[in-house]
Amino acid sequence: MNEWQIKEREVVMKTPIGSFVTTKKIDPAGVERKYISMQCPDWVCAVVEFGNEFLMVKQFRHGINRLIVEFPSGMVDAGEKAIDALYRELDEELGIKKENVLKCEQLYTGSPNPAFMENRMTCYHVVINGYGENHPDEDEFLDQVLVSRADMEKYVSADDFGLMMRLAWEMYKKRA
Repeated sequence: MNEWQIKEREVVMKTPIGSFVTTKKIDPAGVERKYISMQCPDWVCAVVEFGNEFLMVKQFRHGINRLIVEFPSGMVDAGEKAIDALYRELDEELGIKKENVLKCEQLYTGSPNPAFMENRMTCYHVVINGYGENHPDEDEFLDQVLVSRADMEKYVSADDFGLMMRLAWEMYKKRA
């Protein structure tokens, strides 16, 4: 397959969660075309095991206008490594200090939607021996939820459970 050539990129709109970019490209047939993509921050999530249960987060998600239970997750700040963002998010959302992490392994890194998004998501499996009180950002309203192994499929298979998080669960099950 022939290569695409990038001719020009321009940020056309900036928002708090990313920027929209137009890119002029020369396709493999030599035709110039214009595409739109979104530059979003990378993000992280974790399947967190605590004994025989999983520690999850219950919070309102504005994209679907619902309160849901999901794996802890968050954006990677500019200049921050994914693993550092993970530890920051675990502390903020679940009160997990780095010293309470017994095991941390990367499950995968993937593109949430390569059709138009330029970011990546890195998912981890984390085993902990304890946690404390969470201290979320001022605009986050969330609770810690312990979920049994028996109930995990109910949460993960829910219509509003994120697909990239569902993939994290599937990758976890293959390794466990």
